[in-house]
Amino acid sequence: MNKKGFEFSFSWMFSIIVGSVIIFLAIYAATNILKTSTIEEETKIASQFGSLLNPVETNLEDAKFSFVEFSEETRLYNDCEEAGNFGRQKISTAIKSNSERGWAERGVPITLHNKYIFSEEAVDGKTMYLLSKPFKMPFKLADLIIIYSENYCFVNSPPKIEEEVEDLDMDKIEIRNSVGSCERSSKKVCFNSDSSGCDIIVNTVGGSVSQDDETVYYVDSLIYGAIFSDPLIYECQVKRLIKRLSMLSQLYRDKTDFLSSKGCSSNLGADLTDFVSNLENIE
Repeated sequence: MNKKGFEFSFSWMFSIIVGSVIIFLAIYAATNILKTSTIEEETKIASQFGSLLNPVETNLEDAKFSFVEFSEETRLYNDCEEAGNFGRQKISTAIKSNSERGWAERGVPITLHNKYIFSEEAVDGKTMYLLSKPFKMPFKLADLIIIYSENYCFVNSPPKIEEEVEDLDMDKIEIRNSVGSCERSSKKVCFNSDSSGCDIIVNTVGGSVSQDDETVYYVDSLIYGAIFSDPLIYECQVKRLIKRLSMLSQLYRDKTDFLSSKGCSSNLGADLTDFVSNLENIE
């Protein structure tokens, strides 16, 4: 055997192995740095988006409509949690990857304790539309923030909703008298009708919205939340609103009791106590 040739082959193979390991480590490090950078960027986007929700909230208005534009195709994740006194609203984002992998890994969620976002579980697009509606019971409890990016077609909608959509000039929502006159790509929202081709059915008499074989119930401005939300997200946000209502009602009851002790009775203490008790029994 040629010992010199053997030594040359062994050295050559060893160099290849070492080189491969170095290249692998370099690629691994670069990939992780890029991944970390992407997650940080997406977390920053979610934080900025959360800050943009403040100007959208209503003051004396009955509604506000706005939109947010992203520099890249973005996916917004809406996560609702019931735990805690008021529950938690979490949002996170992911950027559309140029590769075949689709969406990049989502960033770190941003927690918002006083926001109530009604949307699908994930909203995609470079432009997202925001509708803010005050929810009153009868005092203003919170602003409902509805987010969407797809096209919707409202079929035979009540005059009040039709007027609001037109007055706010809400993008990507068309008003029609029949499903057949809607754009093919739009989600068909049928009011008081279950005609063929309806994606979402709204019963304004019974106060219900049905989609994907699930039905949720609404009052007042929650009709928009029921239409534009996934049922699970809708129910979670409603439970959070009930918790908020219960806490505020307890606060008002305590204030009423305090005023009564000072000789200024409103005779509302018993009613508020019953109201709080009823709220606590709601599942």
